Amino acid sequence: MTHQGITMAKTNKKENELLNTALKTMNNAYVLWGFKVGAAVLAEDGKTYGGCNVESWVSGLGICAERCAINHAILHGNRKIKMVALVMHADTNKEPRPCGACLQYIYDFAENPKIKILMAKAKNGRILFETVEVKSIKELLPFPFRK
Repeated sequence: MTHQGITMAKTNKKENELLNTALKTMNNAYVLWGFKVGAAVLAEDGKTYGGCNVESWVSGLGICAERCAINHAILHGNRKIKMVALVMHADTNKEPRPCGACLQYIYDFAENPKIKILMAKAKNGRILFETVEVKSIKELLPFPFRK
């Protein structure tokens, strides 16, 4: 399946669960100037943790949905994540992608450099499955910062 020249992925039950958690948390985003984003991570304990973006008028004080979801998993005792999903509303003209800071953060907590990052758009409270794209952290961040 293709969307704007990009081959879309078929998703399994666990990936669908992650995408739907990201969609649900997107509705909780606190947006002042940007757009709503929801994220979910599958943590090492096998549970799914959601997060949303929370903006501030002061640059740098907000948090992206992906880092919020990872922090949620850490709060519950996890130190590694196995998969990430992010969802944004279809009305935005941007492609759903983690920002550079989030890519590094995902890498820092990833179980391995091949973990999947599911990216999708949503409309009318539903995931647009024709927009789902799956990449590894290694593909999106080929040269991460390391000690």
